[in-house]
Amino acid sequence: MSHAANALNVSPHQIAFQSANGWDIAGAAAFGFTTTWINRAELAEERLPSGPAATIPSLSELPALLGISIEN
Repeated sequence: MSHAANALNVSPHQIAFQSANGWDIAGAAAFGFTTTWINRAELAEERLPSGPAATIPSLSELPALLGISIEN
């Protein structure tokens, strides 16, 4: 994960990380990434050491979460 921050020359919190896997979210959040859990199955959040900054039901919600306008 430090490779991504170093390669982009940014702080970890400036990297948006998305996953449908709770353990991926926990690891990325612990490192300092800003995380979003894609909870497609409407599952209860797992009890992990670190949690997501946001939870959305599908990737189609991501642009709005990031403040990006998508024109159809």
